[in-house]
Amino acid sequence: MIVQKPSSRIRDWGYSPGRFPTGPRNSVLDVPGVRVGQVDINKGEDVHTGVTVIFPRGVKDTSYIPCYAAVHDMNGVGEWTGVHQIREWGFTRAPIAFTNTVSVGKVYDAIWKWSAKRLEEDGITDLLDQMNYLGFPTVGETFDGLLNNIFKSVIEEEHVLAAIGNAEKQDAVLEGNHGGGTAMRSHGFKAGTGTSSRVLKGEGNKEYTVGVIVQNNYGSMDDLQIDGVPVGRILKAGKTHAEKVPNAPRAPESGKAAEGSCLVLIITDIPLLPHQLRRIAQRAGMGLSQVSGHGVGRNFSGEFFMALSTANCPESPSSWDGTTSLPPFLETDKVETMKSMLIDSVFIAAAEATEEALLNSMTEAETMKGFNGYETRALPRKEVEELLKRHGRGYMRDLA
Repeated sequence: MIVQKPSSRIRDWGYSPGRFPTGPRNSVLDVPGVRVGQVDINKGEDVHTGVTVIFPRGVKDTSYIPCYAAVHDMNGVGEWTGVHQIREWGFTRAPIAFTNTVSVGKVYDAIWKWSAKRLEEDGITDLLDQMNYLGFPTVGETFDGLLNNIFKSVIEEEHVLAAIGNAEKQDAVLEGNHGGGTAMRSHGFKAGTGTSSRVLKGEGNKEYTVGVIVQNNYGSMDDLQIDGVPVGRILKAGKTHAEKVPNAPRAPESGKAAEGSCLVLIITDIPLLPHQLRRIAQRAGMGLSQVSGHGVGRNFSGEFFMALSTANCPESPSSWDGTTSLPPFLETDKVETMKSMLIDSVFIAAAEATEEALLNSMTEAETMKGFNGYETRALPRKEVEELLKRHGRGYMRDLA
């Protein structure tokens, strides 16, 4: 059973990123209809991993009502399945999952079988009919092999199904050491899952939400910054960072193993088309750079971004039964779209929420002792709060 601990998000530490207000939960769950389920697997000291499954339209409707979507890679060393279909068609109709590097295939297979079974339960049993609703699952990975014995490959179908079940009842995204982020590290400290949201005004009394969920596992200690303060370098110089367990090998703080990867999923109810969503996805990189400066996009890293919109219902079923080589006539869908000349606000909201989600993944994370004796410490709250205050950052309201 996953138990949510008291909040220790970056705003609790004194820093409120950006200018736009958050949603009521400051979470991707602020976007209407979005559901997230997580499963943690912790067995002794050697096994720490998990899976996160996200349903943009809830567990019931995600397969039936596609979402316009787009993807962007900053540096492409890693895997996020299903992106070729998104690039080709401009939409997705499948759950999105985050897990560890070696479990992509298992999670993909489990989601595919679950989706087919759900269609059968709904009375859609013919394979050709099912293909109208089956989309390639989009499964992203980051490497948790420093704290988890990744080669045991413990994630199985039962864990994916449990995460799907949790999506129907979880009322919060559990941050830090939870779900796919269970054993992830960032900037030499413990990290994992993080989320945030921003609210934008529309015409009249309309409000739109931009939600972000991340799996954070990238960056060297030297690059970590919070509100412009070079926190990583200061902590490293002061030797307040993670210490190794006595008589155990040390987890690297820099180099290939420290670069890692980061998954960023942006979900919004703003009516956006695929070319606009591609531009939104790119702006996740701006949020990463607020936390890691010039340290993002390194040679061995994989920063993968996806943006999708729940506002429109593209690709509604057609009357063509597929028995002829070509459809007898063309049909259309009616969609709404935001004016692109106003998109700067969405760019900034996506970057802000990405930055905050990344920081939440670290401030909510807890020290973990894992595989082969490695221990990765949590980011030290007291020291970070003092640094922000000393540099006049984060606590500007107090100084005023």
